[in-house]
Amino acid sequence: MIPDEFVRLAETLAETACEAARSISSEPEVEIKADGTPVTTVDRAVEAALRRVIEREQPGHGILGEEFGAEGADRDWVWVLDPVDGTRQFAAGLPNFGTLIALCHEGRPVIGVIAHLFYESTCIGVAGRGTRVNRRPVRCAGPDRLSEIVACISDPDAFDARTSPGMQAIRMRTRWNVFDGGCLGYASLARGLVGLCLNGPNLDPFDIAALVPVVEAAGGCITDWRGGALTIESEGEIVAASGPRLHESALDVLSSVSQ
Repeated sequence: MIPDEFVRLAETLAETACEAARSISSEPEVEIKADGTPVTTVDRAVEAALRRVIEREQPGHGILGEEFGAEGADRDWVWVLDPVDGTRQFAAGLPNFGTLIALCHEGRPVIGVIAHLFYESTCIGVAGRGTRVNRRPVRCAGPDRLSEIVACISDPDAFDARTSPGMQAIRMRTRWNVFDGGCLGYASLARGLVGLCLNGPNLDPFDIAALVPVVEAAGGCITDWRGGALTIESEGEIVAASGPRLHESALDVLSSVSQ
């Protein structure tokens, strides 16, 4: 059972992220990190604000953050933070980005938050309790045949020689596709607007953990491309679908063309 106070803290953290982001200039400074990825002043300000709230409200919990690293990551309860998921889009002035917040219990994500920093839309999934968008219950829905669904596929450049054939195979089998929706695509999946989400191998635990409760609590399925469960240590390519039959069909397609 997930304590109510942890759910309330997740809601508070979503509000904190939005408030911290609004306090920064609309044209944030952008730097390139050692790994070649961008980071902005908003990334750092949001994560710092989230850490302060967690440390104050639940000092016994661990934190794993993309910008400031790990503290107590071996504890039973660990918060996983991606302050700006979609930093490239954010820095380019595009709207498809958000804050990802997850609470993991013994390595398994049990609370997930997708918060759009400037559009006042917050999606929260809690294991065993459902998924809500702005406190309104939502549910995965739609056909269970690939040929009848909308798929949200990540940036085609994110797929490598090993995974690109799988992405193309899914793309050719679906009714139509949208690209590079980022974390917001998974919120759309939970709302019943998208049937499948597909990401390539460039994901880290910060990108993945929050998506798991959002999708599963809304009745969907989310795993790696081999059907494996996702944990606080997961990285690489993932696939999510609105239901088990559709998810199984997607896995069959991916396995049939994977190198």
